[in-house]
Amino acid sequence: MFVTTVTGIISSWSTLFIPLLFFLLRPQRLVRANWPILLFSLVHFITGQLHDQLNSAPFHHQFNFCIVLIEYGLLAWLLFLCLRKPRNKRWVSGGSGLLAILITTTLLRPGSFFYSSIGGISVILLISFSMFFFMEWITAETFEPINTRPEFWMVTGVLFYVAGNFFYFISLRSHYTESLLIHHLVNLLRNACFVMAIVQSRAISKSGPLPSAHKF
Repeated sequence: MFVTTVTGIISSWSTLFIPLLFFLLRPQRLVRANWPILLFSLVHFITGQLHDQLNSAPFHHQFNFCIVLIEYGLLAWLLFLCLRKPRNKRWVSGGSGLLAILITTTLLRPGSFFYSSIGGISVILLISFSMFFFMEWITAETFEPINTRPEFWMVTGVLFYVAGNFFYFISLRSHYTESLLIHHLVNLLRNACFVMAIVQSRAISKSGPLPSAHKF
């Protein structure tokens, strides 16, 4: 229990390191896909603090549902910017549009079961969108090492977060305490990947101009 608590504290507060690093490295020189990372980190930290206070409130399911939707929107935006092929970008837009329809239907039938279903679907969509990125790299006619691209670390961070926390999302962050240590460790890995993305973006910006499609 002590290890889980300490890991949770480190995981939570390490999220603030990302916005700090973002501004220290002059964000106007970083690839634009770093902006969703900044917003996600701020939202994740703030809602994480509120979650601990509102978890026993009668509307905590609705609150957690809103968190899942906000995080999905930011991560889908991030993946959209990381993709290069228009066809894959259309899949992100289409999948998000379908999710919006399901969300509307869920709001007409409120209940924890429907909220959990949306959480699970959002995770599956984000994992699918992430796979598009790696498919693009595999089929690309380039010898560029994938780990030198900031987008690789961004997408890897998203994958760690959504895949490692799948059941945590399904339960809408409630009544799921058995694997909290794994949840915190996964969040630490996500933060590490996002930090690597920002550092790699800075390295690219110093070595030369960024490609027009990825420059803010």
